[in-house]
Amino acid sequence: MADRKFIIPVIRSRWICFGISAVLIIASIALMVFSGFNLGIDFESGLSQTVQLAPSGMSVAYTGSKSAVLRATSEKFTLELRDSTGVVKNEFAFSDYPDVGSLAAALQKVDGIECTVFDSSLRSAGVITGFGFPATLKSSPFVINFSDSAKAVVSIDQVRQALSEFKDVKVQSVGADIDQVYQIRVKTQNSESSQQLEDAIGNALQTAFGSDTVVVLETNFIGAKFSSSLLSNSLIAVGVAVALILVYVWMRFELGYALCSVLALLHDVLIMLGFIVVLRFEVSSTTIAAVLTLIGYSLNNTIVILDRVRSTLRSEQKIELCDVIDQSVTSSLSRTTISSVTTMLAIVPLCIFASGDIYYFAVSLLFGIFVGTYSSNFIAPALLYSFSGVKALDARKLKTRKKAMTDQESASYLMEDSVVKANAAKMQSRAKSKAEKKKPISDEEEAASLLSEDSSSKKKRSQLKLEK
Repeated sequence: MADRKFIIPVIRSRWICFGISAVLIIASIALMVFSGFNLGIDFESGLSQTVQLAPSGMSVAYTGSKSAVLRATSEKFTLELRDSTGVVKNEFAFSDYPDVGSLAAALQKVDGIECTVFDSSLRSAGVITGFGFPATLKSSPFVINFSDSAKAVVSIDQVRQALSEFKDVKVQSVGADIDQVYQIRVKTQNSESSQQLEDAIGNALQTAFGSDTVVVLETNFIGAKFSSSLLSNSLIAVGVAVALILVYVWMRFELGYALCSVLALLHDVLIMLGFIVVLRFEVSSTTIAAVLTLIGYSLNNTIVILDRVRSTLRSEQKIELCDVIDQSVTSSLSRTTISSVTTMLAIVPLCIFASGDIYYFAVSLLFGIFVGTYSSNFIAPALLYSFSGVKALDARKLKTRKKAMTDQESASYLMEDSVVKANAAKMQSRAKSKAEKKKPISDEEEAASLLSEDSSSKKKRSQLKLEK
């Protein structure tokens, strides 16, 4: 048992917790209704494209007879020349050729390679490795872009203005603003295909910023039928998870415990969704994964605390329920706190260094774990106490009382039970014998009894005479 000096007054402060949670839930529902979710293309048909606006540094062409492939990493260029005799690799480290001018000069030393330099001052290490790499070089020039912080002059508002002709277009900056990486999402209209949307976006950006300054990093297209089925399946997955949790906890504990656990889970999910709406995070399949992860994590903490409440009720039934809940939460607080903090420490690096969907997942889950820890320690136990006034949901109703007995208590119970049964059998036997003695005798039975007694007395008399 926890020391009374350190008991957390969970029940005494339950109305304050209920008030805070009610405000947060009402605010979350209002935001979801009036502001709406920032749906990703997983749940909204359309095209999602990640592009980077960067100046073109040079173009490379190959006029030889071999097959030429140019590969790019953040550290070097690798040029592969392949023919019937084998493969020849030429590597150009950016540490040896720090700018585009020196890099182009080194590439031109290879037979058949022709380079045209647009800006020799750009850094070689700023090469943009988009969809074009690895590039198969041909006689037509292949343009290579390089990011340069000194020439990053395009703002996100300019990108939105360039795409203003598209309906419901959404533009978000990815990473640092200096990198000029943008995620563009456009809904499909009039059964447009993926290629049509890609061409239209590309043409709009090239018209606004130049034909050689747009680098496509990633493209995703989701059709209307697939997005609707994915949304319905995601909602079904969350609903089935909550229903199975309710059934499991009901079978494992009692209905009151199960109802408190599910209400605490709904509390966590609603507040987490409100947090996502406030920050305008994109809602995608990654968001559903974060919600399901939160449900499992929060349920684990809640079950630990409720199981401690149940075990304390079994061992010390004379203690008031409010004291049992306070002691149970206090005694398990260190366990839930350490578990939550260690999990948060693992997620924080993702919040700092990750980007895109992983960043949204990590931040959402980090907030969800904080809310889940709060609900497991204060909301679920307080609900359990509030439900104790309802007979069907009373936490003190224990179906498995015999399971809580020790071996000694079980043996004593069996001994008492056997003694009671033996005494009952003896009393039944005595009552039966008394009933037989008091049974009335008929005339025939009485006459037969008198004749037997008379004959026995005559025998005794004749034996006495013979003895004399």
